[in-house]
Amino acid sequence: MLSLYEASCLAFEGENLLDEALAFTRMHLKDLKRDVSKSIAKQISHALEDILHHRMLRLEARWYIEAYSKREDANGVLLELAKLDFNIVQSVHQTELQEMSRWWKGMGLANKLSFSRDRLMECFFWTVGMAYEPQFSHLHKRLTKVTCLITAIDDVYDVYGTLDELELFTDAVERWDINAVKNLPNCVKLRFLALYNTINEMSYCWL
Repeated sequence: MLSLYEASCLAFEGENLLDEALAFTRMHLKDLKRDVSKSIAKQISHALEDILHHRMLRLEARWYIEAYSKREDANGVLLELAKLDFNIVQSVHQTELQEMSRWWKGMGLANKLSFSRDRLMECFFWTVGMAYEPQFSHLHKRLTKVTCLITAIDDVYDVYGTLDELELFTDAVERWDINAVKNLPNCVKLRFLALYNTINEMSYCWL
């Protein structure tokens, strides 16, 4: 019934049979929690809290490993394999984050401009939420760079920059000309150079 509930959550609009299955299983799963083992009851409560495909897969994997380990019928070999896989992928993410931390510190945006948000970890975590698999390492790092720069530039537009400064910055980005930095004030110049250097570096990597 739990599997049917999770499958029915994937219904498209107009799939009335699956909508009925969702309502039916949700109602009965709430009652079943009193008549099953603690581990299954915990799994049911977890499933009813939020839809499975709305959750972040790596966090869900970590939760399920812990929950599965408490089941009486748990397969020890399968559990050990799951833990090894999780730890291997996590080590790849840690290496990626270290590289991104060096890049972010090298940019100097957070240190030199105190009004700017320092959201490196959040940006990286967001990319892992999109695609956690280790073969997408380049995707993780490039999306982290892009989202960090978007956040930093957003702060200039929303918090710090004057209208004149923002017009100069916008013009420089549209022209994509390194010589345009001569006319930019210092805070905007740092943003433009960070954006210019990072995007050009990323584009050259694809060649």
